[in-house]
Amino acid sequence: MKRAAPRIVHLVPHTHWDREWYLPFQSFRLRLVELVDGLLDEMEADPRVRFTLDGQTATVDDYLEVRPENEQRVARLVAAGRLAVGPWRILMDEFLVSGETLVRNLEQGMRRATELGRVMAIGYLPDMFGHVAQMPQLLRRAGIEDAVVWRGVPAAIDRHVFAWTGPDGSTVRCEYLLGGYGNGRDVLSLPDRIGHKLDVYVRAQLPAFGDDEILAMYGEDHSLPLPGYAGHVAAFNGSQDRYELRIATLAEYITATRARSLPERSWPGELRSGARANVLMGVTSHRIEVRQAAGRVERLLERVAEPLLALYGDVWPERLLDLAWRRVVENSAHDSICACSAEATVAQVQVRFAEAEQIARGVTERALSAIGRRVAEGAFVAVNPSPTARTDLVELEVLAANSPVGAPLVAPDGSPAPTQDLGVLERVVDDVALEAGEVVPYLRRRMHARELYTYQVNGYVLEGTAAETIVILDVDRVPDPPDLDVDALLEELDALATRAPGAPWRLQVVARPRRRLLAMVTVPPLGWTALAAGVGPSVAPGSAVVASARGLANGLASVTVAHDGTLTIGGSDVTLRGVGRLVDGGDVGDSYNYAPPPSEMLVDRPSRVTVTAGETGPLRADLVVTRTYVWPRGLLDDLSARTAETVEVDVRTRVELRAGEDFVRIALEFDNRSLDHRLRFHIPLPAPTDRSFAEGQFAIVERGLEMEGGHGEWPLPTFPAHGFIAVAGVAVLLDHVLEYELVDGGELALTVLRATGLISRDRHPWRDEPAGPVIAAPTGQAQGLRRLAFAILPHAATTPGARVLEAAERYRQPFLTTIGSGPRQLALTEATGLAVEGEGVVMTSLRRRGDALELRLVNESGEGKRAVIRGSFTSTATVDLLGRPQGDERTCSGVVERLLGPWEIATIQLR
Repeated sequence: MKRAAPRIVHLVPHTHWDREWYLPFQSFRLRLVELVDGLLDEMEADPRVRFTLDGQTATVDDYLEVRPENEQRVARLVAAGRLAVGPWRILMDEFLVSGETLVRNLEQGMRRATELGRVMAIGYLPDMFGHVAQMPQLLRRAGIEDAVVWRGVPAAIDRHVFAWTGPDGSTVRCEYLLGGYGNGRDVLSLPDRIGHKLDVYVRAQLPAFGDDEILAMYGEDHSLPLPGYAGHVAAFNGSQDRYELRIATLAEYITATRARSLPERSWPGELRSGARANVLMGVTSHRIEVRQAAGRVERLLERVAEPLLALYGDVWPERLLDLAWRRVVENSAHDSICACSAEATVAQVQVRFAEAEQIARGVTERALSAIGRRVAEGAFVAVNPSPTARTDLVELEVLAANSPVGAPLVAPDGSPAPTQDLGVLERVVDDVALEAGEVVPYLRRRMHARELYTYQVNGYVLEGTAAETIVILDVDRVPDPPDLDVDALLEELDALATRAPGAPWRLQVVARPRRRLLAMVTVPPLGWTALAAGVGPSVAPGSAVVASARGLANGLASVTVAHDGTLTIGGSDVTLRGVGRLVDGGDVGDSYNYAPPPSEMLVDRPSRVTVTAGETGPLRADLVVTRTYVWPRGLLDDLSARTAETVEVDVRTRVELRAGEDFVRIALEFDNRSLDHRLRFHIPLPAPTDRSFAEGQFAIVERGLEMEGGHGEWPLPTFPAHGFIAVAGVAVLLDHVLEYELVDGGELALTVLRATGLISRDRHPWRDEPAGPVIAAPTGQAQGLRRLAFAILPHAATTPGARVLEAAERYRQPFLTTIGSGPRQLALTEATGLAVEGEGVVMTSLRRRGDALELRLVNESGEGKRAVIRGSFTSTATVDLLGRPQGDERTCSGVVERLLGPWEIATIQLR
């Protein structure tokens, strides 16, 4: 009788390396150095040893920063295929960062792995808290055909391999890690009982693998395999014939089995099921300030700094931009961006975002200065970061002497721009009593050449009485006259003072009065328009804002404040009532998951409401609604209910409407003094609905009222949105990731704050498994001043289309301003940088790559769309996400048309 062939089990030794989490980065790095030191020694001593270094090259670079002498040792093992690295730089959370951050992460990781000798060309995604819909397309456009996932896979997938398809139709072969990335960690735990351990493991995996060769992920968090494990495997293989254990990297396993293990199941779109693993959805709403920092920096880099530098910069600061992106990508690590971490880790995350923002703002200023040199000195410049012509508001400070009340700003064609007078700024920068002989020494200690207190010294006048002489030093942001001799000015003052050195003088440093003007201006695509102070009356804008004691309207949208402080918001085709009801409840959860106390007490009615008028139009008007609430101070010690002790909290809601906008801007602000609670902003819908849409990473995803559960985590249907949330009746425009829930199909609830003081809670009422260690994280209670801003667009469409995309672009990308510094004889002018036309086509990136402009466009539509690109270029070429040519370079004369398929991400180089 023929004996059955042994069952093949591929043993993939690896570690899962959280770069920072319950310990900060440097503490974990000490462990990493020890781990890799031991790993290199064992791999060099035994050629049978393989290792998969968690799919992220950060583990290599963090190690080599301490052990630079070992780079060649690492590279030899990588090139030989025994040490698998990449393709990511960091194992990230996919939902809490932008799509472009995912691209730069992949780009950095594949570049570094290539330098080391070989890329593990597998989309390794072992511990992300779910997976975004466009991941298959991202991987395919980087040349990767396989993915490996754990969390988020729905119950419908009952095999270890399935076809995962993105909204554009891109498909990857996806390996499902049933039981997680450490599913085989116990196989060698008892070397003399490997057969028994394999029996247990194979039985658990058999329903998913059937007759296929089985994968066992042999490793866990921050650990190495058993020393000498290759010898134990060899001895076991020689001692029996039921199993054949093959030591492999993950890449070797995929290569060996992909042709025989074909997908029998498929899944389209995002993976957010809790059927067999927790997806820990509460991280979206915990520490919202981290989400705000991420959104702010990503927008600056992707849509302001890089595009403006690419079009107008004197040089391309590649190294600086790379440093900024490295900080952003480092922060995308799931325990970093999710902020479900130790206090020191969260603080370090915020420092990295601050560093990236400093670089982004600094290089943006260089780009704006370069634009300013093309405009006459003293003129104002409005800059449009969008690839379409737009009309928007800019706020400027005009010398009051040059701008009488009611005078307009003049555009390049001589037409007056609609303006709104915001008042005159009169600044006394310094006012000090001195003896006459002390004045010049006082100034010399504080002046740097012509600069004093960040202003430019422009002259002085003497005033006063017989009792006191007043020296009024005239300063301004602009040097006027440009050729003032400051030394001569000080010598002149000194000569006056020597006549009576002990006499009482008063020095006043006075900035020239400037009128604050709000102007409505039209600016070309990714271009700029120069403006100058004009004469004559201002002109009224179309759709001017009219304000009343409790309402605002501009003909496109209206908002009225009710007696309870909620809002009625009207648009051209729908009216929303009761908008902004705030609901505060307890939270006995942790940083990973929300849970209400058993005896819940919700607070949704204010004790008093006041409405204060602010600006009154015609370009911008606002109201401030202050609602006072009495919230419980925290939770009882046994977590059964909220405390009887309360705190009084004023929640200020600034409601703003602008001319030309069909949405209402909302800004919340309050001093949080309550603990362990969740606050949500509710928007009642005009009619029930069973689905919502959210712009995420290069896609608009559709979601229902429920989330699949089954693993022991309450399937709370709260979801992340990146650019906007849309349901029938309303769209909410966002400038950072925010959590939302479609409550029973009748209300949209936005999470304003979720305060909790633990990383993880062992006995969590809505989650069976601990998600991490029980460590206090007191700043997670979000005490102190809290702010949140978004906009509400009433619209009757059942699905979001071009109108929502255009409104989101306008909300997220305000105009920038700078001052002209070129020759004064330059005429007022304007310029176009690069234009993109196409309904539903979104620009997500524009940068320099070598001698080319590299443009990334996304068709955020389920239909094919035509994109037209106009600019100063003579050839175009399609490239992949990594900038590699795809073989269709062609010449043109500054105009190119491109048909984008549904949900296609297209990267195009222009020369």
